[in-house]
Amino acid sequence: MKKKFGDYQFYTLQDLINDESFMLWISQPTDELDKKWENIQRVYPDRSPVIHEAREIVLSMRFETEILDEQQQTEIWNTIIARTKQSTKASRKIKLWRPYAAAAVLIGVFLAVGLLYSGLRQVNIHTAYGQLQTLTLPDGSQVTLNANSDIKYDRHWDDDETREVWVKGEAFFKVIHLHKNGPVKNHQRFVVHIGALNVEVLGTSFNVNNRRGHTEVALVEGKIGLGLPNKHDKPLILAPGDIVAYAQGKLNKKSINVGEYTAWKDGNLYFRNVPLAAIFNYLEDIYGYKVRVDDPKILTRRISGSVSSKNEKVLIDLLSITFGLNITTDSAKHELIIKAN
Repeated sequence: MKKKFGDYQFYTLQDLINDESFMLWISQPTDELDKKWENIQRVYPDRSPVIHEAREIVLSMRFETEILDEQQQTEIWNTIIARTKQSTKASRKIKLWRPYAAAAVLIGVFLAVGLLYSGLRQVNIHTAYGQLQTLTLPDGSQVTLNANSDIKYDRHWDDDETREVWVKGEAFFKVIHLHKNGPVKNHQRFVVHIGALNVEVLGTSFNVNNRRGHTEVALVEGKIGLGLPNKHDKPLILAPGDIVAYAQGKLNKKSINVGEYTAWKDGNLYFRNVPLAAIFNYLEDIYGYKVRVDDPKILTRRISGSVSSKNEKVLIDLLSITFGLNITTDSAKHELIIKAN
């Protein structure tokens, strides 16, 4: 709910720490935010000391890692306690509820600051079933994320660190080439972490897919190397048109028509002698359907051809007509019930 200007006259320390506008003003100030909070203090001067105190608390903390060890948590906790002590005592008598109220404030401060820092430092994107999303990374590289997929990366990439992203699901990358000559420097490296594989790139376009314990990397253009974490073997080098599948600890490379593997980003699907079991898995992974088949023999039938992936109903109707199947939808359970006619 959007806050009214008048709400700020009652703001406490805890309210400020939990206010997104206030936290952004401290971490990423802009002229607009400066004017807003200057105006709040001008209109409600009695809130100015609370605002300054909250500001000092947040600025005193520096999170260098997303996961803090026990000692770091203790240090931050002690800092918050020290900063939030009142400078004067209204009364020598301390009511029993006050320690609990203070604890609630401190917990709110700790969680809010940690979550805000993590949110400001890192980008996490998840696509819904049936949704495609194209985004631009901090270096200008582009990624198209398939449905039901996740990508994670730092919001800002420093000049001395490797460009890294983490993917679950499926994504198509078009990476900007930074290395010109000489030894490869850290910021010129681009690494995609997908399942158990690390995909290292200098500048290229490729597709990654990690679902159901199976990881595939298909190279469209350029050059990439595949490595396994904690393995000292030389990386497996891919040439355009190569695809590598990784499952059960083994890498398998072969040549393919990569256009068929990347057509999904343009709203198309290509099948080349694919069993219906794989198509039903696709309907589950991309559109969230649970598929129930009354006859296991249906799963072994195969299909070749192309179809639009922009609407699952088109694909379902195609399967129904082509194979003479009776496919009904249970909307309540989001299930497809498939029977042979």
